[in-house]
Amino acid sequence: MRKSLIVILLLGASFTASVLLHEVASSSSLELAFFDVGQGDAIFFETPQGHQVLIDGGPDTRVLTRLGEVMPFWDKSIDLVVVTHPDADHITGLVSVFERYKVKNVLWTGKRKDTKVFEAFVQALEKEGAREVVARAGQKILFEGSKAELEILYPNEGIDIQQEKSNETSIIIRLVYGEYKVLLLGDTIKKIEKGLVKSEQELEADILKIAHHGSKTSTARELLEVVRPEIAIISVSKDNRYGHPSAQTLASLTEYGINIRRTDQEGTIFFYLK
Repeated sequence: MRKSLIVILLLGASFTASVLLHEVASSSSLELAFFDVGQGDAIFFETPQGHQVLIDGGPDTRVLTRLGEVMPFWDKSIDLVVVTHPDADHITGLVSVFERYKVKNVLWTGKRKDTKVFEAFVQALEKEGAREVVARAGQKILFEGSKAELEILYPNEGIDIQQEKSNETSIIIRLVYGEYKVLLLGDTIKKIEKGLVKSEQELEADILKIAHHGSKTSTARELLEVVRPEIAIISVSKDNRYGHPSAQTLASLTEYGINIRRTDQEGTIFFYLK
């Protein structure tokens, strides 16, 4: 049986690790899905070689239904789960994911939160026994045999994760697949987005997952000018009590000529990158 590797690299340091993954798939495209999980985030992608990655798990068990729509019933393993930050609308569904699937690797910041949801998440994570990696800017996740890469852009080394507010610790990721680039912002805020711009990291992307469900606290104009996405994804529920997405965010995206796509209007949004 042919196997492939997932390698997490911390550039400029001596960190290298690898774990055997499952049999190579036959698809010729990378499948990317922004799951409709209501007022929360859950993003899934699978490389043509069969590497499966879940980024966040949404606010409830709906993520299991969504995974069942993209994974065969007999497939009960996920190669990598990324936990952007410990808010309930991102981690609640991961408890059931750990119970239903064998998760091999977990990338998260280690940020803790004094809530029952977070306590349940930690208990499920410990029981799962997955290899845990602490995310820091400069890491790259490579998938052997695939042109897919995950670039970790934030948080930076030296930040006191435990002292920061939860949203300000969100992992920011750029998925690179050949010529295609997808920037995933978690629930980050404008201050962090502007800091990214000043850091002069490569941020340009075809698809931008808008931070914090389109809240007015995110989506800085400076970021839009640098990223220059063709498509913006907003993960949000219908008639949510927060008023997401904000009129301000929608106006900014429209002004820059960005095609807005929303899970509350379309359901799960799929892309197939070749």
